[in-house]
Amino acid sequence: MDNNSAFTAGVRFGGISDRTEIKILVCYLLSNVNQPVSAQQIIDTLVGQELVNYFELQDALSHLSQQNLIKENNGLYSITKEGIDISHQLEKALPYSVRERAYKSVIEILQYAALKKQNQTSITTLSEGGYNLNCTISDKDFILFSCDIHMPNEKSALLAQEKFIKHGHEIFKCVLGITTDNPKMYKSFLEKQEEE
Repeated sequence: MDNNSAFTAGVRFGGISDRTEIKILVCYLLSNVNQPVSAQQIIDTLVGQELVNYFELQDALSHLSQQNLIKENNGLYSITKEGIDISHQLEKALPYSVRERAYKSVIEILQYAALKKQNQTSITTLSEGGYNLNCTISDKDFILFSCDIHMPNEKSALLAQEKFIKHGHEIFKCVLGITTDNPKMYKSFLEKQEEE
């Protein structure tokens, strides 16, 4: 094993097995999202897609920070001008399939984080049995929508929580359409659900 070969435990066939390429991939990722990304989001993206080894990724983040190619501020990583230059010069060294998989994954993770901020949920255990799922959509200073749903078990509460995070605005539109007798507001959502 040469000095630049990375550990590949947990890395799928076609993933990155070179330490330099892992650093290039991190720079590529950060230069293409144009917003700060948490370490956990980077891990979820690259390790979650089995593109790199967890420990090698941690090492790459540390080296890139020391080299001033990325910077960390309050737990969020962003790329520096030097990192952008490196990314643009070297990104073609990475397989297209790796770049595409990493980019799509980080976009999904960032979109989910944004939805989670807008479509807030909490689950509490009820003393009489079951769980209460509170679902809320807020817009800065006021609550647009809020409801409590009794769920029989934790698994169903967690499943409903995920659905609300992903589809909260559509659910709100459906409720609003039904309560205001405006079928156009909910028919397209229901038709889309039937197709899936």
